[in-house]
Amino acid sequence: MQLKLFIQGCLQQHYNSMMRAVDGLSPAEMAWTPNDQCSSIAFLVWHYGRTLDRWVHTRIKGDAQLWEKGWAEKVGWATVDSSDTGYGYDLGQLRAFKAPETGPLLKYVAAVRQDSIEYFDSLSEADFDGITLPNPRGGTITLAVTCQQLLWEFNQHGGQIAYLRGEQRGLEDPGYSGGLLESMAENTP
Repeated sequence: MQLKLFIQGCLQQHYNSMMRAVDGLSPAEMAWTPNDQCSSIAFLVWHYGRTLDRWVHTRIKGDAQLWEKGWAEKVGWATVDSSDTGYGYDLGQLRAFKAPETGPLLKYVAAVRQDSIEYFDSLSEADFDGITLPNPRGGTITLAVTCQQLLWEFNQHGGQIAYLRGEQRGLEDPGYSGGLLESMAENTP
């Protein structure tokens, strides 16, 4: 399998799994935290969208983020701080986070994901090793390594979202495969 297809498949599987985890949750369930030092599902979904938007648009493409192009307002955000992804929030910021309405939030995430998939689709296999980007921690890294970090981020937070849902709703369907079988079925001739 080509690296490009692997990355696109992972992004699709993460998205499918996240959408399955939030399906049918009430606003209270989206905003629920087990204690005041934890993130809510709404925060983690918002963080997913903001991280993907910032990484793809600002870091990789050097473009304005979708957040800056009207999505902050559509989600109901008071400010359009393009650097705010929730990363590094202290306890006060985490406690002050107000869960946005689920509908607009999920539309934002879907728009960012679709734009990202289209961008990755426009690349050649060689671009993943040929494109180098500034590493926020110093030096440069390839697009492939950037994607590796992004996928790790989504694996981590996807598990947190599923765990928080389970804390509220209990056991899930034991036959569910995290979107893997569904996405494989879509790609089978």
